Amino acid sequence: MDQFNVTTKLWPSGANLDLGTDSNLVTVPSSFDRHASNFVTSMDGTHNYQFLFWDTGRHVTNRRHVRWNFSVGGWGMWTATRWYGTPATGSGGPPEVTVTPFTIGSDGVITGSGSPINGTASSYAPGAYPFNGDNDAIGTANGAVTVVANDPFDSLQFAGWDLLVWGGDDTGTFVETDTGATMGSAGFFPVGGGPYSVNRGVSANLLALYGNANRSHINWSVVLGNLGLANVGNLPPSSVDPAPDDIIRLAALEALLQRSQPVATQGAEFQRLIEAAPTMSAEQLSLAVKNVQTSIALGNTAVATLQAQLKAKGATP
Repeated sequence: MDQFNVTTKLWPSGANLDLGTDSNLVTVPSSFDRHASNFVTSMDGTHNYQFLFWDTGRHVTNRRHVRWNFSVGGWGMWTATRWYGTPATGSGGPPEVTVTPFTIGSDGVITGSGSPINGTASSYAPGAYPFNGDNDAIGTANGAVTVVANDPFDSLQFAGWDLLVWGGDDTGTFVETDTGATMGSAGFFPVGGGPYSVNRGVSANLLALYGNANRSHINWSVVLGNLGLANVGNLPPSSVDPAPDDIIRLAALEALLQRSQPVATQGAEFQRLIEAAPTMSAEQLSLAVKNVQTSIALGNTAVATLQAQLKAKGATP
């Protein structure tokens, strides 16, 4: 049985804000609607906090109303989080773009991993970055900014941007679904989002969102060429891991390893695997190990069978 939970956290610390229990058993299909209040008060009544964004469990949205439509299930525990905080007071200083890295899956700010801003790929006025020595900020006083995120970052893929606006957006509904993948698996979170542009003299607080674990990019021309399957490598890239093209290539690799061939040819195939090993991902290596072990086991069985037949015929191996 799956479970859908709603929690509340404080920005940016991630401390839990106790607003009561919202835990629900899920049967498929089912739908849940939640509307985040603009303001909430701590249980002790001493602090008021304003809405900032939802982490729906798969996306981040400023919309205060979210609907979850579950049609797949099997993901176990799904947690959505309303984020609240206290807006800064005062003039705010010179205009700037600030970028905070946020992991959707772990539902929190990424710390200790450098800046999410790709200073080389981003564009800005001379001297605007780093802004006042801050690698997470770009000044806009002297020109417009186009900020590009580092991808990957902290071993995660870039999943897009979110503009932080206190109070959020109280119009419309953000619809979340569980279609496409099992909760937490590769391909479950969005991928990419391009640069984000901010006009001259405008300030913006951005979340650089990160989702799936960064998948290694394999030079399939080398790997499959070494295996005698170069034509299988002519497939487009995919952001899903394992991608459809990877599945095809894994199947090709498995078929290659399971072929019944003369000993000399089998030795040549083993040699190709040895040469290709440095360029293989963990999946290909694991599959190759299993299939080579199977080949060895089958070879041992074949040797034992042949030896038994030789003995039965009175011959010596």
